[in-house]
Amino acid sequence: MSDSSVLYEDEHFLVVHRPAPNPAPGSPTLITFADLTFRARDNAVWGQEPAAKLGLDVIGFVPKGENWYPAASVAKAAPAVRAALRGPAITYGYSMGGHAALKHAARLGAAHALAICPQDSIDPDEVPWDSRFHRFFKPALHGHMALLPGEAGDFAVMLADPYMPEDRGQAQRLARRGVHWVRTPFMDHAAIWLLIDSAFLIQVLERVMAQDLPGLVALMRARRHSSPHWARFMGSAAFRRGHLRMGNALWRRARRQGVPRSAISFEVQRALSQRVQHLRSVKQNRRARDIAMLQLKAWPTDAALHARVGHLMIGMKNFAESEQAFRSALALDPRPINAWQGLSLSLSAQKRRDEAIALCLGGIEQMPDHVELRMYLAQMLLKAGRADACEVQYRAVLEIDPHHAKALLGLSQTLAARGDRAEAVSLVRRLMEGGSPEPETCLWLGQLLLYVGEPAQAEPLYRAVVERDPDNADAQIGLARALERTGRLNAAQRVAHGAAGRMPDNPKLAALARRLGPPEQEEEEEAAAGPAPSRFRRWLNEFFSADA
Repeated sequence: MSDSSVLYEDEHFLVVHRPAPNPAPGSPTLITFADLTFRARDNAVWGQEPAAKLGLDVIGFVPKGENWYPAASVAKAAPAVRAALRGPAITYGYSMGGHAALKHAARLGAAHALAICPQDSIDPDEVPWDSRFHRFFKPALHGHMALLPGEAGDFAVMLADPYMPEDRGQAQRLARRGVHWVRTPFMDHAAIWLLIDSAFLIQVLERVMAQDLPGLVALMRARRHSSPHWARFMGSAAFRRGHLRMGNALWRRARRQGVPRSAISFEVQRALSQRVQHLRSVKQNRRARDIAMLQLKAWPTDAALHARVGHLMIGMKNFAESEQAFRSALALDPRPINAWQGLSLSLSAQKRRDEAIALCLGGIEQMPDHVELRMYLAQMLLKAGRADACEVQYRAVLEIDPHHAKALLGLSQTLAARGDRAEAVSLVRRLMEGGSPEPETCLWLGQLLLYVGEPAQAEPLYRAVVERDPDNADAQIGLARALERTGRLNAAQRVAHGAAGRMPDNPKLAALARRLGPPEQEEEEEAAAGPAPSRFRRWLNEFFSADA
């Protein structure tokens, strides 16, 4: 495509024109509306790749948020869009963009519209049964979302799944307003995958432009038998409804037709999780377990699926089965940390924690550079009271990555547990100097400083966390204790009682507030001000203060 230009921009969206170098005479301009996840980047527009392959001009509306393309803004953009058209036009959009493709077709000079899985409205009063997008509804922007007569142009088509309740309800509303509904059964909210092939998309666009509804219906029906994505989503629909063999067969067909292995694995895992959840909800736990374990045999080389089965079995407290699944996952691929974690949990639940530790140590011998596994093993060793062995793992991580924040923090905690508090404090100070510290780091250093008798240095650490997160109970407790130990009892009482009032269900805050007693009514300025800030405290205040 030739260079793009911006036709219009406001706080809601950007309109970009990307003309084709040599469009065929009479070819339409594609006016596209992106879905709610697409964002502006280098003047890219949704649908530009197929438009480029097909030699079509494209004018793309690119949203700056989940705003459903407010009508007032589109009306302001319309004159520039109309002026850029070189012939007939067709609007094209998916989901949020599907709504706009129908709602604004005539306003933009397009006589034809193609909407994929569109919403007629997201107004809770109009569609109370479709709560997916209620949180994005703003009365000031979306005064009348529902399609009005004439807005969708002369001929409008939508693709939607009649078996998905939310999309079916939206499609029924739009059909009553004259939009032709081409059904895409069992595609859920993913019918856009049927149009992923540019050569097929142009056939669809041609039939929409020709207002050939029977031809379009026949074309889409034939597409089901050749599209790998139809097989992919049909497999998921079949499996969720209990047709396990059919689901697996359709997924294998999709894989043979070219769907990537990772995409098939994702569908298998998602459908299995949904099926297991349904069976558990109707008290068929044994059947849920059997189905999950059968999938190990159906997909014997899918390590990610085997790990997923392991986690499902842990959720059902079937620890022997989870152990089997995790062991097979690690035999296929020893790298994923979630499989090591799952196997360790399975073994620990069977009172075999030492075996879990030994397995992780064996994994480290095979993969000495596996930082995540070393970190997980260190946590297991610390919980088992093996501080010396835990220290070895943290130090090994720091040899690989000297700035690993979690390893520095973990090593500090390990040393403190062993009584080496001076080095523990030194490590955390090193971590504080490495950049913006996490709240966890501030809380740990504050705890250490309180323990070694430095409450004045602990106070600004706790205060910094409280300023960022007033509902952090640990930070509030630490701040109150630091104030108490620096002789500012009234300030400590105010912090404890204020936090306990905001978080009444926290027993530690309640106990601290009771122990300290109620704050005095009159505040002494000198006590509130406290001692002059130390150099360390001044550094922290500057660090956590905005420049402007």
